[in-house]
Amino acid sequence: MDETIRAISAGRSAGELKGSTRGALICALFGSVWMYWAVVFSGNPTPLRFLIVTVPAVLLVSWGIVRSRAARHLLLSAADVEHWSAFRKFFWVNSGIEWGLSGVAVFALAQLGRYDLIPQALGIIIGLHFFPLVKIFRAPRYYWTGGIMVVAALGSLLIHRGSIRNIVGCAAIGLTLWATGAAILFWTSSAVGGQTPSRVPRTS
Repeated sequence: MDETIRAISAGRSAGELKGSTRGALICALFGSVWMYWAVVFSGNPTPLRFLIVTVPAVLLVSWGIVRSRAARHLLLSAADVEHWSAFRKFFWVNSGIEWGLSGVAVFALAQLGRYDLIPQALGIIIGLHFFPLVKIFRAPRYYWTGGIMVVAALGSLLIHRGSIRNIVGCAAIGLTLWATGAAILFWTSSAVGGQTPSRVPRTS
C-alpha cells in the first residue's frame, strides 16, 4: 500500500507507473538488441566490444525488472481500468502495424538487395510507432523518443553507404531506446519503492 500512496502523492496514477515501468523494460531489452547489432555491423565484433554493450544492457534490464516487479503490485483505479479498456485495441493495432510494416520493409529491401537501408527503414517505422503511444500511455516523453529516432535514422543516410552508416543507424535506435528506458526508470524511482508490499493484491 505504501507504493500506491507514494504514487498518488507524486501525482502519478498506478496505471501510469505500471505502464511506464513495463515500457522502460521493453526499451532496455530492444535497445540492447540494437546495440548488439551495431557491434555486429562494426565488422570487428570482438568480445571486448560485446562486453562494452553488455554491461549497460544488463544494468538497464535488471533495473527495469526490479521496477516492474515493484509496480505490478500497485492497485489500478477505476479510471486506469477505463482508460486501458478504451485504448487496449488501439495499442495492439499500433503494435501490429509496426511489426507488419517492419516485416514488409525488410522483405522489400532484401528483394532489392538494399540491406544497407534496413536499419534506417526500421528506425523510421519504430520511431513513428511511438507517437500514438503518447495518447495510449499518457506519456509525452514518447514524442521525444519517436522524433529523435526518426531524425537520427534519416540523418544517418547522409553518411556514405557502408558499415559506418549501418553502425550509426543501429546505434541511433539502440541509444534512443536506452535513454528513454533510463529516463523512465529515473522518473519512476521516486514513486515505486524497491520493496514489495506484502498485503497489496496483484493486479493485471
